[in-house]
Amino acid sequence: ARIKKIMQTDEEIGKVAAAVPVIISRALELFLESLLRKACHVTQSRNAKTMTTSHLKQCIELEQQFDFLKDLVAAVPDMQGEGEEPHGEGERGPRRWDGCLGGGPGGGVCCRGRRPGAGRKNGGPGAKGKDPKQSGTDSEQE
Repeated sequence: ARIKKIMQTDEEIGKVAAAVPVIISRALELFLESLLRKACHVTQSRNAKTMTTSHLKQCIELEQQFDFLKDLVAAVPDMQGEGEEPHGEGERGPRRWDGCLGGGPGGGVCCRGRRPGAGRKNGGPGAKGKDPKQSGTDSEQE
């Protein structure tokens, strides 16, 4: 529903077929998986344990397919050295990405053990109201 609302903010877009947001959602998922895999390689090549915005910036600058994002990362500071970047007083530390892309269960991008498409809103573990078998306790399901 969110993707459809974003699409309809454009005045030139009229009605949107039900399949379109699903296809765009999948394309976005594949794009982000590619970006994060390559950023993970940059992070690992720098012997860092934490992926930072500077790692994403370097990935975007190195990969031709991400050229269209260069303007978005222009203000991000460049990488300073071989390890993780220090952060100054009063600044937040880098966001942490626990788990490696492609190294988790099922071979996909993992985020706390979940595979792509297995999030709560997609009917995966923890989805509310998506699957009646998942509601209730084990004794109620038998």
